Amino acid sequence: MGMHFQKNIPNVLKLERIELAFDYVIVGAGTAGSTLTSLLAKHSNKSVLLIEAGGSFGYLSRIPLLTTFQQKGINDWSFLSVPQKHSSKGLLEQRQCLPRGKGLGGSANLNYMLHFDGHGPDFDSWHKLHNISDWSWTDVKPFMIAAKSKKEELFEIPRTYSLLSEALDEAAMELIHEPWQFRRSVYNIKNGLRHSVLQQFLFPVINNANLRLLPQALVKRIKLSSASNPKASSVLVGIKDEHNKEREFTIKVRRELLLCAGAYQSPQLLLASGIGDTKMLKQVGLPVEHHLPLVGQGLHDHFNVPLFVSIGIIGPTLNQRSLLSPINLFNYLNSGTGSFGNFGVLGHVAGYEEPTPFGITFFGAGAIDETALMSISNFKRSAFRALFPRYHNASQEGFVVISSCLQPRSRGSVSLLHKTMRRNPLIDPNYLSNDHDVACTIAAIRNAVKVVTSSAFSKLRPHIHWPKLQECANFGPFKRDFLEHQPSDNYLECLMRHIGLGSHHPGGSCALGGVVDSQLRLHGISNVRVVDASVLPRPISGNPNTVIAAIAMRAASWILKSELQND
Repeated sequence: MGMHFQKNIPNVLKLERIELAFDYVIVGAGTAGSTLTSLLAKHSNKSVLLIEAGGSFGYLSRIPLLTTFQQKGINDWSFLSVPQKHSSKGLLEQRQCLPRGKGLGGSANLNYMLHFDGHGPDFDSWHKLHNISDWSWTDVKPFMIAAKSKKEELFEIPRTYSLLSEALDEAAMELIHEPWQFRRSVYNIKNGLRHSVLQQFLFPVINNANLRLLPQALVKRIKLSSASNPKASSVLVGIKDEHNKEREFTIKVRRELLLCAGAYQSPQLLLASGIGDTKMLKQVGLPVEHHLPLVGQGLHDHFNVPLFVSIGIIGPTLNQRSLLSPINLFNYLNSGTGSFGNFGVLGHVAGYEEPTPFGITFFGAGAIDETALMSISNFKRSAFRALFPRYHNASQEGFVVISSCLQPRSRGSVSLLHKTMRRNPLIDPNYLSNDHDVACTIAAIRNAVKVVTSSAFSKLRPHIHWPKLQECANFGPFKRDFLEHQPSDNYLECLMRHIGLGSHHPGGSCALGGVVDSQLRLHGISNVRVVDASVLPRPISGNPNTVIAAIAMRAASWILKSELQND
């Protein structure tokens, strides 16, 4: 299998020698790693090595509608959270599925491709609340503009896409008195195909003479020089052959080691290398190489509460009948348009006002495939069927409205159960551990109801299916809840603690200020930078993918600048 992938990838490093050396060693070819590699390979004459644990993604990964079918496959790390104390009661073992992309492009090849322009006050709050200099919106905005795909590489859902997208547009006018922002979804899609950082950044430089790629290779440990001023001197890499036998190689780092392994695996690699909290490392039996107490702490993620809304008319949404119609397939193959050419998320409503900034997402899918969704969400059958009571009807028309708090205050952690990188880290998102997130999510759900019950939506004849969960039966839903759509706070809290799902936007586990300095350098180890979502001190008020690419561009500018100054 491994060899098959490597044949598709150009410029692969030949491992004739057991010891090799590169100026820049980049760990992880996801959003940040691909962006960073592209800029260093293009603008530096130094040698660059990009190490990736996976291989290539198959062609189907580029068909937007088939996105979820990749989850739990060979290009997904398929992590599971530890059992959750405050949430996930309707999930098997109270554990959340945590997909992460494995292969060139990382999670940018697994995600729902949604682009978000960024929200300025997010970054200004880093400066104000976390005392982090150089990270105001003024500092970040030029990189956000540079990271955004060109107009022809973005696909915006047209107003006339469906009756649902039209209703959203009309609702924006009707609710103009609310301080909310309505926007139709914008995707990183070009000609009907996923256009991720891979196409945008990595592929244009993949044959550069100063770049080498090392796919199917796991970085197992960072070795530090034992001076009083420690530096990363090399990394230990493990590669398995077709018989699952591992060979290990040492790769020397001449200038900088750049960790882009994501919010779960960047802290895992640091901890597995003895860089972290002394007490925790000793518990696992790892020698302490560098005490850095906050590695793996501060993990945050958005938390989504889905509600199914059936509609009494035919035509606007995605069900198996409309999906498999010959005209839909023809439109996609012919021009990249129609249902296959996006993921079905049609629009968003956001309110940024404190104390309850909220986001609402509209997903135009009427018939939800029970087997597929249960497998990727880890729902118990009873919870799934309460949420989607029409699960057995393949031609059901409807949509899912997803409510979330944009600035959750719950914080979790990434830690180790095993010393080795070959075993999964312990991931505890700790959803809903802070009561503020409950109040904020209730506000989000009530605002979603305002939109769905607006007169703009009435022509769809919407019917909100408040889930009838046995465990919440004391609180609702009662008959009046289906008429007035104002169930009690107790019911909504019970609901979110049972059927809420993580948003796959993890960050914060190597945060700016706590673990890295304002130029993303690891405190106390000057030639290691963490460049990925781990560094976000607070959540992004929307989809984080473009923000991560912008952070990588910013890091590249510092690295290239220091190269000019030092040579």
